[in-house]
Amino acid sequence: MRRAGPALCALVAVLAGCAGASAPAATPDPFAEVTDLHPLALPAEADAGSEGPTSAPIRDGVAYTFSLGHCGLQSPVDVDGSYWDELDGIAPNGQPLDLDGDGEMINATPGVIVVIGDELRFRTESGSVVRFARHDGDEQFPTCE
Repeated sequence: MRRAGPALCALVAVLAGCAGASAPAATPDPFAEVTDLHPLALPAEADAGSEGPTSAPIRDGVAYTFSLGHCGLQSPVDVDGSYWDELDGIAPNGQPLDLDGDGEMINATPGVIVVIGDELRFRTESGSVVRFARHDGDEQFPTCE
């Protein structure tokens, strides 16, 4: 089940601010102070032979190129030595993003990611933004066809 509580509302308010409405000063832009004009390539996998996350650590607050797996958000998101669980998202028009049905989120969609502490933010080339939390415990992945 996806959560779309206060965090999504705050994120929508930020994007509305970009369109001319005033956003609360305490609500940061998901990519504020992150230079993503020239994102870095993700480092090579750290431990490709192990079970669990195989990604290498990345620098906090730095943008990297990233593509969702072929099943979109149903594919494991393995970044910075962790799996990640999607929290919520917003479309380029500022509306809540349907993480289960939006075409970008069910395909291998390219974009950029940034990790800030225990939060990952993914922005697609079209401008959709999805927020993730670091996964705790064993990961169970749905099957996709």
